[in-house]
Amino acid sequence: MDKRTDRVQPIRLSSDFFPLDIHKSMFINDLTITIPSYYARMWGNDILKNHNSSNRLWEVDIKYESPKELGRQIFVFKAKLYLSFIKKRNQESSYRLKWDNAFAIQLAKDYPKSFVRSLEFHIGDEHYKELKFTEFDIGGFKEQVQVKIVWENGIPIVTVKEFFRVRDESQGFPKVFKELSSYLIADYLLSSEEEMLRRIQITSWKPRSEIGNELNENNIYILLNRESKEVYFGETKVSLSKRYPLSQKHHSFDEWTEFCVIQLPPETSDHTRLLIERILIATGSKLFINNLYEGGPVLDIDISLKLRNRKK
Repeated sequence: MDKRTDRVQPIRLSSDFFPLDIHKSMFINDLTITIPSYYARMWGNDILKNHNSSNRLWEVDIKYESPKELGRQIFVFKAKLYLSFIKKRNQESSYRLKWDNAFAIQLAKDYPKSFVRSLEFHIGDEHYKELKFTEFDIGGFKEQVQVKIVWENGIPIVTVKEFFRVRDESQGFPKVFKELSSYLIADYLLSSEEEMLRRIQITSWKPRSEIGNELNENNIYILLNRESKEVYFGETKVSLSKRYPLSQKHHSFDEWTEFCVIQLPPETSDHTRLLIERILIATGSKLFINNLYEGGPVLDIDISLKLRNRKK
């Protein structure tokens, strides 16, 4: 500790690492980073010349070290390093590292201020585009990790650790940032089994225009047209913002105007989620007007909804 300035001396960039600004794509949607071209060139021609259309994808383990302030714990996460053959880009500029939600969750827990800033930029996309803001115009800081990728016997070895992190006492609202990151991206993973059952979350009805803000994955959802009294039950592994982009028409019920999301625990399997959807459709078919089963609805036709699902 530097007693004169009340600052911890900065962590230095380790040998063979490159610095990486923590940005939205590391948490939301893409979960991908681009390897700097200068860094890829450092691997040398003996490595690069062996990469081609038949040797362009590698399953890797990310060895991740949490920030110093959080104990420098070691975790291992699954990821993929791949070479994308993009037009007008040379080979060195086309390497990508992609991971799954597990690593995104860990980063959100360890760098909560960056995560909340990324979420703000994502939700306020149109507003910030009008202002011509970049992501890093929000919040006035850039947290960074440092990344190393070395090749051993044709296999990439990936290490990620802290380079710069805003200290808890300097974040302004560290408890709020921590709770927001936990709630928004890792709520169920941080809960006991009993708490998971108590905390299954159902959103309020929201207008179709807000679907781009829905980031949670592994959901049961309900689509509704209140005026025409029509309803649709569905399930999705991805977020609703991916499942139904505003520019895309719904395959069987494009007239929907509102939606509601039932957020399932992340460990819910694809089979279980599909089973829940079919139970809801079967239940709805016994209550509402529909084209799935013969026989009238239980509810009076004047007050009943119409089920728009086409498949059981």
